[in-house]
Amino acid sequence: MIKKGLCAFVSIGLFALVFLGPQSALAQDVNVKPAKFKVSSAFPPPGASMVSEVMMFWQQEVTKRTKGAITFETFWGGALGVPAEHVELIKRGTADVAQADEWYTPGRFPLSEFEFIFPFGPTDPVLMGKAMRKILEEFPEFKRDETREKVVLIAFAPGGEYMFLSKKPLRSVNDFKGEKVSLIGRYLGKWMPPGASAVVRPGQERYDLLRTGVVNIDLLTYDLHHAFKTYEQTKYCVKARILSPCFGTVLMSLDTFNRYPPEVQKIFMEAGKQAEINQATNVSPKWWERIQKEWAAKGIEFIDFPEAERQKWVDSLSDIPAEWANDFEAKGYPAFKMVQRWQEITSELGFKWIRKWGIKK
Repeated sequence: MIKKGLCAFVSIGLFALVFLGPQSALAQDVNVKPAKFKVSSAFPPPGASMVSEVMMFWQQEVTKRTKGAITFETFWGGALGVPAEHVELIKRGTADVAQADEWYTPGRFPLSEFEFIFPFGPTDPVLMGKAMRKILEEFPEFKRDETREKVVLIAFAPGGEYMFLSKKPLRSVNDFKGEKVSLIGRYLGKWMPPGASAVVRPGQERYDLLRTGVVNIDLLTYDLHHAFKTYEQTKYCVKARILSPCFGTVLMSLDTFNRYPPEVQKIFMEAGKQAEINQATNVSPKWWERIQKEWAAKGIEFIDFPEAERQKWVDSLSDIPAEWANDFEAKGYPAFKMVQRWQEITSELGFKWIRKWGIKK
């Protein structure tokens, strides 16, 4: 029994050494001066918001790894400022850490909507998380933009597949004709099939848009659909396998980050990557399982959009990634190379694209 226990202990240690590195595998002592970080989140607290769980996990992991030296005071639900103000909260020193989305302020982070330029991209949160980390490592332009804004990317929350909630069944491209679809962002409106038009509104306004008949269809991630209760005004959930983005970005003040020695900075970064893995493998699947059960109990019918209709849909779209690349090449980014590598990276991880994007003319 002792021999078996020793073998198990050694195996666990080897696993940690290989995947997390030697400093994470062993409970290495680090001398950290006690500090309480002030945190602002644009999202509701964990339990009400899926993306907030990545923040909670990261905080708990940092506190554990620093043996209680670093703790956090968190202000949830935009208590310190609206989403677009969160980077400024960091720069002013109001918060040490903030969670929002970089695409709330695209002028500060031009690459923040990168995954949204690819219609019908990866929907597996595990694959998506790995791919985003890979593209961030290969292209220093991401970090350059963050450094310019005096922040450090700690983590993002992979998960939350985009789905349609609709008052009518959607089983073909033709079913979208004449319909208005509520959504948000610069690119999702360009994804709509022929005959459909976009009504750009924040998530909290969609319930009334559906209730009053301004729109019959809403496009949002399933967790935000649930948070805003838009399912109460619809009858169908249509899974068209559009995209699972990485959102809910956790950013730390560069000044705060630089106050700590490399071994503590490594704790911040490793805990962030571990929070992403936990979000993709644990949090997102559990939320979707729970939400499906609750919606089914409310009478929501689930529809898998047919593959042949998806192909018609994607073939009808302009080459949005090429349009993006032309625009960003003019701004000095290696945009066409980025578009190509994203498709290569995701393909290497097992994703199958139904159209090649970014054809340079």
